[in-house]
Amino acid sequence: MATQRELVEMTNKHLIPNYGRLPVAMVRGQGGRLWDADGREYVDLFGGFGAVGVTGHSHPAVAAAIKRQADLLQCCGNLFTNAPQVELAKAITERAFGGKVFFCHSGAEANEAAIKLARLAAGAGRYKIVSFNDCFHGRTMGALSLTPEKFQKGFEPMLPGNVKVNLGDIDAVRSALDDKTAAVIVEPIQGEGGMNVPTERFMRDLRAACDSAGALLICDEVWTAPARTGKWFAYQHYGVTPDIMTLGKACGGGIPVAACVAAPKHQDVLQPGKHGCTLGGNPLCAAAGAAVFKLIEEQNLVALAAAKGEAIMQRMRTAGAKCVKEVRGKGMMIGIELDKPGKDVVTKCMERGVLINVTQETVLRLAPAIVIEDSLLDKGLETLIDVLVNL
Repeated sequence: MATQRELVEMTNKHLIPNYGRLPVAMVRGQGGRLWDADGREYVDLFGGFGAVGVTGHSHPAVAAAIKRQADLLQCCGNLFTNAPQVELAKAITERAFGGKVFFCHSGAEANEAAIKLARLAAGAGRYKIVSFNDCFHGRTMGALSLTPEKFQKGFEPMLPGNVKVNLGDIDAVRSALDDKTAAVIVEPIQGEGGMNVPTERFMRDLRAACDSAGALLICDEVWTAPARTGKWFAYQHYGVTPDIMTLGKACGGGIPVAACVAAPKHQDVLQPGKHGCTLGGNPLCAAAGAAVFKLIEEQNLVALAAAKGEAIMQRMRTAGAKCVKEVRGKGMMIGIELDKPGKDVVTKCMERGVLINVTQETVLRLAPAIVIEDSLLDKGLETLIDVLVNL
């Protein structure tokens, strides 16, 4: 096997440099641990941007499902149905708001599908979509149009008709809605924006405003579901039901699975020829997704995420780190806002074998696997707290 240095050099030579990669090559993962090519072990408290934030790395149940399916059928195209796809769609809709599912591979693709579905469902002439400052919906052109301008530089012009307002400002939302508005898209917790949690009142008012204006409500749950926030889907914290929900990241336990879920009223809007994804919902990926949902049910991971997350947040609030301004989140989706930049904290933690992330310069992000062992979680948090206390 190549050394870490060799792998990093080959990466620099052969891969487009669109990621700000760290000089580390990971070769193995198990549960809440990762190992690099030089054999060093890390406690993973970020879960690959949440992609393994439910099951952890290489969960045996997910791996077994993939192996079984790989020997049976890996792809047959979407002109045919397949059993894992149906099983996964059923698991999602029965735990959400009914309706039907379109499968793809990434959150950005799911949001692209949601944009098209919303425009068709809203009716002719309605094309505008309201989104929120500090949101993040993806880097494809449609999703990018809904995302803050700092990500759009160099790619203009964007999709016409997007309007951005501040999260929590219902008056601004109402002012932005008109007879050209197709939908409002909101993250139940803003991930890239700094783990910002809207109030229940705002989310209820947002639902009412959409209803009044004849606009659809889209909940981007790419970061927040399934199970991560202590509910199957984070919209369930607020007592509202969206018209469209998008999923991604953790749905496949690290395998590329994403979905656009349409409520019953809009479930048949995307008729043949209106949208597609060649490998979306392929049997191999769908089998992984179905295994994830089964695991969540069997091990009661929704309740576990709620309990573990509250314990983590309480521990961080009482750690005595003077640089910590606020700890916020729900379940195992946690933000720690500092009074100074957090880049050095991320670096120092990694040097000591703990992986975390920073966004918006000052907000540390934690998204450990729900199934992470308590002893491993304690080890990671102890290291993080020590770094913060001595910052």
